[in-house]
Amino acid sequence: MTLIIGGAYQGKRAYAKEAFSLEDKDIFLCEGLEIGTTAPAVAGLENFSLACVQAGLEPIDELRRRLPDYRSRILIANDISCGVVPIDATIRAWREAHGRMCNALSKEADRVVRLFCALPQVLK
Repeated sequence: MTLIIGGAYQGKRAYAKEAFSLEDKDIFLCEGLEIGTTAPAVAGLENFSLACVQAGLEPIDELRRRLPDYRSRILIANDISCGVVPIDATIRAWREAHGRMCNALSKEADRVVRLFCALPQVLK
C-alpha cells in the first residue's frame, strides 16, 4: 500500500496519476462511508473519516476491517491537522480520528509520500 498525504490542493492526485500511470477513472473519490472496492487508488479519505465520526464509528477500525482489500492500493488523504483548532466538538473529534487513522495507515503502508507545493517527499 502507498499512502499519499498532504494539504488540500497540494497535487496529491496529480502526483498519483503520474507516478502510478493512473487516469481519473482509476481514482475513487470518497464522499461518505463508501471507500471503493476495485479502484487502484482511493482519494478523499478525510471524507470517509468525517462520515465515520458523524456515524459514531472510529475510522481506523472501519478501515482495518477492509484493509486486506487495500494492501495493493494507493490511498490519498488530506492532512487536516494544521491550523486553528476547531470550536465545534464534532470537527475536533474528526480531526483527531483522522490523525489516528493516518498514523495507523502510515505504519501499515509500504510507502508514504507527503506532497507540499506539488513536490513529493518520500517519508517511508
